[in-house]
Amino acid sequence: MQEVQTTLPVGSVIRDRYVIESVLGKGGFGVVYRVSDLRVQGNHYALKEVIEPRRNDRTVKEKNRFIFESDVLKRLDHRALPRVFYVFEDSALDRAYMLMDFIDGPNLEILRQQLPGKRFTLSQVMTIMAPIIDAINYLHSQQPPIIHRDIKPANIIVPTPHTAILVDFDIAKEFNPDTTTTAVRRCSPGFGAPEQYGQGTSTLTDIYGLGATIYALLTGVTPPDALHRMTQLNAKGNDPLIPIDQLVPNIPKNVVESVQRAMALHSNDRFPSIEHFWQTFDTYATANEIPTTFVARSTWSKAFAVSHEISEITTAHHHHYHHRPPSCLPHDRQQPGHPSHHPSSRRLSPSPGNASDSPSFSLFCLLLLSP
Repeated sequence: MQEVQTTLPVGSVIRDRYVIESVLGKGGFGVVYRVSDLRVQGNHYALKEVIEPRRNDRTVKEKNRFIFESDVLKRLDHRALPRVFYVFEDSALDRAYMLMDFIDGPNLEILRQQLPGKRFTLSQVMTIMAPIIDAINYLHSQQPPIIHRDIKPANIIVPTPHTAILVDFDIAKEFNPDTTTTAVRRCSPGFGAPEQYGQGTSTLTDIYGLGATIYALLTGVTPPDALHRMTQLNAKGNDPLIPIDQLVPNIPKNVVESVQRAMALHSNDRFPSIEHFWQTFDTYATANEIPTTFVARSTWSKAFAVSHEISEITTAHHHHYHHRPPSCLPHDRQQPGHPSHHPSSRRLSPSPGNASDSPSFSLFCLLLLSP
């Protein structure tokens, strides 16, 4: 039986149109590539691929989840969410693809590393999280509501010093309030809610993730994992989650308490909605600080350069395993019609000539598809 090549070499051409330039991320069931468009010079996209080489139950499940993710993103339209343009399959090679926005920029975790104390100020958090809150509220207002389920600093991309995009719908799920939404084990340690380990998720799950994200941004510390918190609380009667003001004394007590409530281990103890949480947080925060410019361009540019270095390492590692000429995938005759409106009209890359016009790395949709 011919061995299936799980990752395509740089230079491969997909559908006679999209040339692989680099590998952005790789998991057990798929890859995310940066690709250029042979038909429209200067257009770059993220191309997410799911591989189904053996067609066993698990890989079929991953492919079905990938198609769900694609359908979710295709129908969304929000300035702080990525756009998906179309989805196609290559049945001969057992691969499915999703063409989407390529979003240049560092994520909040990388950006945090460039700041004094490796943490953001309260006013910076208020500024950068406002569009993210709006995006989550938009997801929850869909019918049925959509739960992101993996909100964390690494999934918030900052394509300019003034904008933020929430990415990675790898474990997003529609929520039916009349049933229990299946829990997953793919939640990120420190940011996943307790219910993601067992009894099922709801829109309240994203409130926990949002609270944990704000906790990490303000303190520079990843909060203890929810499962660890529950274990310690049951065994010793103490919650290992250290209040924010014990780590950063100048954070107002009301702000601290609002984050603590968002991160309540019992979902019913959290705020009833994202909007309610942010209204409370913002009210207490603005009583003490005025939202300001997020970060200086020089700081953002340093983080941008770090992202590019990570991209080079990822691609170099990929090249190490591919020493033959680039292969070409056969053209799929049943290709869906390509949208007449090209993604380049919404490219979030820095404009030419500024301090950050070097090649960059997008952490958009890095797969969490561990085997």
